[in-house]
Amino acid sequence: MNEYFLVIIGGGASGLASAVTACSMGVKKIAILERLPRVGKKILATGNGRCNLSHENISPENYFGSYDTSHVLAHFGKAENFFENLGLYCRTDEQGRIYPYSMTANSVLDALRIYSNQVTEICNTRAVKLYQKNNKWHILTENQEHIIAKNIIFSAGGTVASKFGTDGTAWGMLKQLQIPITESKPILCPVYANKNILQIVKGIRVKGSVKLLEKNKILRTETGEIQFTEQTISGICIFNLASLLINKNLDNYQISINLFPELEISELIARLYSCQAVRFNLDCEHMLSGLIQKAIARAILKEIKILPTMPCCQLTGLQIQQIAEILQDFRFSVLGTVQAQAQACSGGVHGNALDENLQVKNHSGLFITGEAVDVHADCGGYQLHWAWASGYIAGKHCAEMRKMIL
Repeated sequence: MNEYFLVIIGGGASGLASAVTACSMGVKKIAILERLPRVGKKILATGNGRCNLSHENISPENYFGSYDTSHVLAHFGKAENFFENLGLYCRTDEQGRIYPYSMTANSVLDALRIYSNQVTEICNTRAVKLYQKNNKWHILTENQEHIIAKNIIFSAGGTVASKFGTDGTAWGMLKQLQIPITESKPILCPVYANKNILQIVKGIRVKGSVKLLEKNKILRTETGEIQFTEQTISGICIFNLASLLINKNLDNYQISINLFPELEISELIARLYSCQAVRFNLDCEHMLSGLIQKAIARAILKEIKILPTMPCCQLTGLQIQQIAEILQDFRFSVLGTVQAQAQACSGGVHGNALDENLQVKNHSGLFITGEAVDVHADCGGYQLHWAWASGYIAGKHCAEMRKMIL
């Protein structure tokens, strides 16, 4: 039977942030329980191996769920400062996404493990039961190990990316404690659409703005790169819209793509007339290639039943108007979300069960962080920022509790 002051269940982003924070504040006897052969495996896969670890514009408005993130975000501050204190420097791209200066996720994981041998990493170990007795927490593992701790930080992930150790099964221990949990749902993923047009534009990437519509009511607008496959529309901007489709009847939802959000409709029409005048002896597809990719041009023309091979000089004023309108409002009906490709999940311990330091209100010494809290965020570094922030707050509060005991 091993006893520690702090045991962290889950060696992912928030768990490691908790460990390095508590360790830096003088906490001794810390252990991390990780079901995989090593900690931090999911971190290494984020951002295509570059680890988009935060965003320069962090606000509670970027976070959704039942827990109010304001206190945690405010007291954590900037992720760059957190990592600079660990000896890791960052850089910011033109979209405001923050990466390690090395542009490699390995650097992030190395920084989070500067605690070296001060923290015991217990890998290949799955916790299966958690209970409190005589003001101490007891953990039973799948291997019949019995571990005791004064404090527990629960940072096991949800139902996304089981190959990285987050399959949501650990949440069953919290349910046994009667802690209210919102069901986990995959989010931040591509969207299935019903257009035969996708066969024409598959493999194409464009920049523009996208809107999620419910019965023509605009729910949210995003801007960025849009990617097309044979069945789906993808890209960070689409991922953020997909988060709003959780548990919804999709019959009334559409995605509208604006390929020229910077132009007024009159300006776009003027450009089309200019292309027609200069390329009057070419067909419609080649006329539009002065503005958009040929595959997109063919898709637009098919949508309004104009042959790509028709001489552009035959286009009427009404047809020019129709082309302009669809370039700024290309509609796709939503059929579903590609949950198998989700980058994060919603759900977790309900916000009403937690205090401002992420401690479970009816279970002293038990803290919940990262994906295990009912918080989900926009794509672009916001999700990882929550992991660092929640891990930091829980680790810091455990350290402060230790000082009170001493």
